[in-house]
Amino acid sequence: MFATIAFVLALALGPFVAFRAYARRVEATDAPVEDRLHRLRRVQQAGGFVLPIAAVIGLHFLELIGRPNAVVGSAGPELFGIDVLEFVAITVVSFGVATLPLLSMALGTYPAVSSLRDTSASAWRIVKGVLAAMAAVAVTVAVSIGGLLALVSTVGSSLSVLVGGFAVLIAASYGLSPYLIAVFQDRVPLEGADRERVERLCTELGYRPRSLYLFEGGSTKTANALVAGTVPGFRYVFLTDYLLEACDDDELRAILAHEFGHVAGRHLWQRGLLAVAVFGGWTVAVEILGVGILEDRFGFLGIFLPLMAVFGLYQVVFLGGLARWQEFRADAYAARRAGRDATIAALETLADANDTRRDAGLLYSLATQHPPIDDRLEAIRDGSDGADRSPVTPTE
Repeated sequence: MFATIAFVLALALGPFVAFRAYARRVEATDAPVEDRLHRLRRVQQAGGFVLPIAAVIGLHFLELIGRPNAVVGSAGPELFGIDVLEFVAITVVSFGVATLPLLSMALGTYPAVSSLRDTSASAWRIVKGVLAAMAAVAVTVAVSIGGLLALVSTVGSSLSVLVGGFAVLIAASYGLSPYLIAVFQDRVPLEGADRERVERLCTELGYRPRSLYLFEGGSTKTANALVAGTVPGFRYVFLTDYLLEACDDDELRAILAHEFGHVAGRHLWQRGLLAVAVFGGWTVAVEILGVGILEDRFGFLGIFLPLMAVFGLYQVVFLGGLARWQEFRADAYAARRAGRDATIAALETLADANDTRRDAGLLYSLATQHPPIDDRLEAIRDGSDGADRSPVTPTE
């Protein structure tokens, strides 16, 4: 009991204290605001990967997963051979423990971020943002793992079943993910003059989204846009109010064109195929090369740590590289549809509105899956991104 309490307190307070101290040090330097924010974002990227892994390892050593199962018992309903209550308990506890240090880190760094950017968001809004992101991830992972377990229990655990199951479930997860982000984020329908403005710009680009929604971004000074929609006819545009205020019509049209460029280029499905290739390859390696022997010798850590290493490689190197290329392609699409000058102006406005450093390093850009603004501007100006090609007709 005491070990569990100490573990939970360490997750809740440790990152807060450490990141708060680091953030204060960064805040007190004389560097430009963009550079200081870049340092904070860079350490948050590292913490966002390492902290949940450390939390899950601690969860394993303290055997905390078994305690909720003992309370839930095995009397719950079963679905495809899976005890539903037990599965839900494991998911909730695992993601709850992984989320705790992320909340602690976010609350530890936000006072410095708020001071540097002069934002007005409350701590609760920051907490809600982290919870929303983790909820979307939890549902995606639960659907993937639950679906795989159900498939294995009904069809078998042959290599072809595992790889094929991975392919189907990853594709389903990627198709679901944009909608989950929209569901868990606070949003309201876009109405009035702003709605007319965005509808007009979408029409000029040849797109008719099913609906338009507004995210609150003024209190955090977040200028962002998102097109959720892997299914034709069920595509939605989400924008922050801060973005609407920061951009004129030409810039906003270019930003919308960039987002539509991701849809037209099937970029989300490309990411799904990459995930199938990487994790399908991992499954084949475990089966053929006998990597599973590590689980026999080291238990949970024997499979968890190598999997996290593969996930890190996938997230930073493979997905990061693909995402960088996709961002250049979406910029090229925007330049063709909305104009080169408007796209350049839009990127410059986004950089200023979000206080983004324009020349980030390669590793950081891979981790954030976005090239530095300067690289994107240079690609558009010299036409190396394909911005000089003829316009592409959007498809629904």
